[in-house]
Amino acid sequence: MLTGADGSATLEFTVPDSVTAWSVWVHALTRDLKGGSLQRTSRSVKELMVRPYVPRFLREGDRAVLEVMVNNAGAQPMQGTLTLDIVDPDSRKSMLADFGVQQASQAFNVAAGKGTRLRFPLTTPTRVGTVAFRVEARTASHSDGELRPLPLLPGRMHLAQSRFVTLKGKDSKTMTFEDLRAGGDATRVNEQLVVTVDTQLFYSALQALPYLVNYPYECTEQTLNRFVSTGILSSLYGQYPSVARMAKQLSERSTPLETWDSVDPNRKMALEETPWLELARGGAGPEAGLVKVLDPKVAAAERTSALAKLRKAQTSSGGFPWWPGGPPSPYMTLYIVHGLSRAMEFGVEVPPEITRAAWGYLARHFREEYATKLMKEGRGWEFLTFLNYTASAYPNARYTGDALTAAERERMLAFSYKHWKQHSPYLKGYLALTLKRVGRAADARRVWESVMDSAKTSAELGTYWAPEDRSWLWYNDTTETHAFALRTLTELNPKDARREGLVQWLLLDKKLNHWKSTRATAESLYALVKYLQAEGALGVREDAQVTVGPRVVRMSFSPDEYTGKKNQVVVPGPELDPATMSSVVVEKTTPGFAFASATWHFSTEKLPDSERGDFFQVSRRYFLRERQGREATLVPLAEGAVVLPGDEVEVQLSLRAKHAAEYVHLRDPRAAGLEPENVQSRHRWDLGIAWYEETRDSGTNFFFERLPAGEYTFKYRLRANMGGQFKVGPATVQSMYAPEFTAYSAGNVLTVGAAK
Repeated sequence: MLTGADGSATLEFTVPDSVTAWSVWVHALTRDLKGGSLQRTSRSVKELMVRPYVPRFLREGDRAVLEVMVNNAGAQPMQGTLTLDIVDPDSRKSMLADFGVQQASQAFNVAAGKGTRLRFPLTTPTRVGTVAFRVEARTASHSDGELRPLPLLPGRMHLAQSRFVTLKGKDSKTMTFEDLRAGGDATRVNEQLVVTVDTQLFYSALQALPYLVNYPYECTEQTLNRFVSTGILSSLYGQYPSVARMAKQLSERSTPLETWDSVDPNRKMALEETPWLELARGGAGPEAGLVKVLDPKVAAAERTSALAKLRKAQTSSGGFPWWPGGPPSPYMTLYIVHGLSRAMEFGVEVPPEITRAAWGYLARHFREEYATKLMKEGRGWEFLTFLNYTASAYPNARYTGDALTAAERERMLAFSYKHWKQHSPYLKGYLALTLKRVGRAADARRVWESVMDSAKTSAELGTYWAPEDRSWLWYNDTTETHAFALRTLTELNPKDARREGLVQWLLLDKKLNHWKSTRATAESLYALVKYLQAEGALGVREDAQVTVGPRVVRMSFSPDEYTGKKNQVVVPGPELDPATMSSVVVEKTTPGFAFASATWHFSTEKLPDSERGDFFQVSRRYFLRERQGREATLVPLAEGAVVLPGDEVEVQLSLRAKHAAEYVHLRDPRAAGLEPENVQSRHRWDLGIAWYEETRDSGTNFFFERLPAGEYTFKYRLRANMGGQFKVGPATVQSMYAPEFTAYSAGNVLTVGAAK
């Protein structure tokens, strides 16, 4: 600070190396305590400034136009030369020739207070790594420059095609890769062929049984589910000692859920890059202890404990509350007696005094609410169908006390049958079994056949139904619905061939999903074991044979040891002969089911001209968003169409899944000349599903913890910001839980014209 004789003061300071505006505040104070303040805005400028518009990355083979802005903030016009250099950071050598830059220096003439734009066409060489773009502008009296690093990404794409088959009993299936056999791509490099065989599928479901957690506070529903699930397992272990022995071996797992973090040659993305690393390792260990229900002794002890808690929670009216100590709930009471009836079906002993009191409460509720009000209004048939079915599941009056008279039950059944077409498949199963148990077999067949008529059967998926719109409702749970359908079909028509299809669907559902419900898993296990025991396919030796060209691999699986998961045959790329190994044959000579898949991994520089997939399929389309006032019109971008810098482009990804799957990763690469409009990674909800959307420099990731069967379209927007012609590799989708399921879309070339 410099002061003058006239009382003035001059302040001198050095501003940071930043072109911006500054707010300057000055405060002065005299010896006689007089003060004053002054505020001024000042700007720090560079008379000559150069700004290169460098993208986040370039891919091998991209043709781009690098734009450099030269600004003159001075009071006089400037003339000079702008020089571009592209440097290898390691060797410091110039790479201008590699990028095809013909003219590295260009003259410029820029007026005072104005700017001018200079362009350098270039083509990305076949090189992966980082380069440095250096631009320098010089005039007679000023100079400025910038050095920017730029990643060069590979133009070679690593892709995979997969095939999947199901083998039933003595069976043989062939999986063929037509593209591998056809060839025609000089840039293709075969990396490996992985054949995966899964046998002992019942034990894979048993191993996945989630452990119960000892929470300090439990609602009545949780307590019931603990009793039912452990009761089912105890009954299962008691009837089938071989299952009990296997469960004891599998109970060494120390995590709440099944682990699936083992290395898999099919998995393209590391689990560390996904939101699911903890789940893949079996879930977070809770502070409370785990109840390892795979251990037969633990399951029996937990069943006894849960029954004591239920007895204590029951109120004096006979009803059960949601939480111990609360008021009784008709729905919770019905849920409890239904669960106890299920346990009784599995041979679990239930105290009659508990159920008699509960049925007394339910009978009073029926007479007060339904018989006199709701039935007259044509409402409440869901509850009554459930109530009547549950009553039919009890063997005699010792458990129900004849709380509901025969006339009342007949009236309920007539009311439910009147509305049977409005029932969900689960409720129709309840109604059909109730009708059969009262001797109305023809009506039972009519109701249940309507369920089976809406079922679909295919060689790859088995027998299944489309998921219900509100699958979270108790009568719409998909896995439990299929398990119950298997048991219903077994009771109504034990010779129906579609039972095999239902078993196939349940086993496939386990392969693609991380079962997390202890009760649904236990009920599925019981339905499966009943079927497998009847077919003589439980606890038996299993064999399989894989033939890949001249290579033959035989596999054998003992019933006393679970070794049937993910047995893989890997053919390395150099040994992969397209002429003889484009078809894979898998054979099975023993009872039971087996799943087999073949995944062909390869890399190529040629963009795929069509999509490829099996269980998954993905396609991609680009649209130009044209603004018309407040509205926008989507115009499809044809191959070769040109967009301009500043144009808004919408990307639409159509993802199709034949079967519900968990932990699915969808990745869409981005063209180098376009920038994402949304750079914030976040959870999103739409189309009835949730996902985590992650924006990265070179593409966008979509992570689906659960992807129901069906077709879904996901959209996001880009903004063109750099002229050139840019390659975009295909969008890829893969199940992280079962990495052998994969697919990819066609590739694209996007052209961005020069700025106006």
